[in-house]
Amino acid sequence: MIIMLERTLVLVDTSYLLASFYNSWEEGARGQLEISLATVVHRLDQVAHSLVDQPVQRQNWYDGIPDSGPHRYQRTLRVIEGVQLRAGQLIEWGERRTQKAVDTLLVADMIQAAYKGQCSDMVLVTGDADMIPGVRVAVDAGVRMHLVGFGWDSISSALRHACDTTLVLDPRTDFHDAMQIRVLEGPIPPKVRSSSERPTAPGDDGSEPEGEESVGMVEVDLRPDRASATSVADEARLTIADEERAADAEEQAADAQDCAAIAERGVRSGPGSAPVETETVADPGEDQSPSPSPGRPQVEASTPGAQPNGSSRPSPSMMAPHRRPLRSKFVPLSEEVWTSSGEQTPFDVGQQYATWWYEQAATEEQRDQAHLLSGGVLPPAVDRPLLQFACQMLNEFTLTEAQRVRLRDGFHEGIRAVLLKHR
Repeated sequence: MIIMLERTLVLVDTSYLLASFYNSWEEGARGQLEISLATVVHRLDQVAHSLVDQPVQRQNWYDGIPDSGPHRYQRTLRVIEGVQLRAGQLIEWGERRTQKAVDTLLVADMIQAAYKGQCSDMVLVTGDADMIPGVRVAVDAGVRMHLVGFGWDSISSALRHACDTTLVLDPRTDFHDAMQIRVLEGPIPPKVRSSSERPTAPGDDGSEPEGEESVGMVEVDLRPDRASATSVADEARLTIADEERAADAEEQAADAQDCAAIAERGVRSGPGSAPVETETVADPGEDQSPSPSPGRPQVEASTPGAQPNGSSRPSPSMMAPHRRPLRSKFVPLSEEVWTSSGEQTPFDVGQQYATWWYEQAATEEQRDQAHLLSGGVLPPAVDRPLLQFACQMLNEFTLTEAQRVRLRDGFHEGIRAVLLKHR
């Protein structure tokens, strides 16, 4: 005889839960929605206790893992106490995704727990009718089945009839503390602090209320040649363009100076020696060995920098400009940036690069203007090395448009975190 333990087992269809949460928001806000799975797990424990007043044994979350590795939500579920990630396979064909062995694994665990007497009640978070055979077997074994869904239209009516109870929740209302919209459209405004002068009027001691901080805003005048800039973003783009032109001009000037120095060394024989005589063409009948003039030393043929045929012009290879390095100094090596466990997403890579860029590559002026990079379009001087670093970290030859969007969103989020940390 099997003794059934008085406790509850929670079974969660992860794809159904996440899709319900995202679909509860407008289409424009879904790309910026962040879900706290730890809060969702805690809230489901409360729901289970409200349905059945007994302890929760465990929460099993079922999802498919792609060949590239677990994504960010799946890595989070693995480290939450009291949660087991039961993984199947996620097969991808371009934009289409299909889960394999996920529903089958959920039904198998449901039947096994029922016949082994591991629990007396099960809370099933899904709306898929494929769970009906497993629900019927568990009910026949004496387990009470409690169905939890999000919206009546997302739950199969046959599944509702097979379960003992049905609870319909609203993600926006019942899980409002587990979801947050990250607004990334605009940059963080600059915060400039200036020390306020204390009053010197007689009888005015200049005391301020406790707990308040006096902050003065300093007006910044744009340069005269920036009159055409109509916004802060235009000003940033013009500044980046000037910096790139100045860098190119400086490099060209350095190349020209090196070429001139090489040419001068080729003409001169060396320090302290006399200049090389210009060789003239003589007739075949004349004596080509000129007599040395009195008081002038004769120049030997082995002059440093001269060509074997007597010409003092340097070779073209000596005047070749310096080659730029293959890897920019703004692209870090993989070991220079912290890495998270498991497979990284473009959002994670963008956050990592933002932290490294601010602490290692940015100048003082760029750090002062880093608030411009917390939203909107990234300047080419930052966007190009960011894409190169992402291709290097993700082992991709090129990135799709969706990957680029997530990468830049991660960079914006990383810059915001750095600015809030250094405020």
